[in-house]
Amino acid sequence: MMKKILISIIDVYQAFMSSILKNILGVNKMCRLSPTCSEYAKIAINKEGILRGLRKSAIRILSCQPFTN
Repeated sequence: MMKKILISIIDVYQAFMSSILKNILGVNKMCRLSPTCSEYAKIAINKEGILRGLRKSAIRILSCQPFTN
């Protein structure tokens, strides 16, 4: 149940928030990692479970350095 909620939150982020944040922050480039961090989070949560999936996702986001040029 909790997995489905987290996946739904990520889906909403991918559909709406990602593009809004890009416009607000002025980021016009594509993600440098493949799959994107949000897609990776969905895969990790489904495969590893909630805690490990969130941990792996956080590490991935931090390694991406999203707030640098």
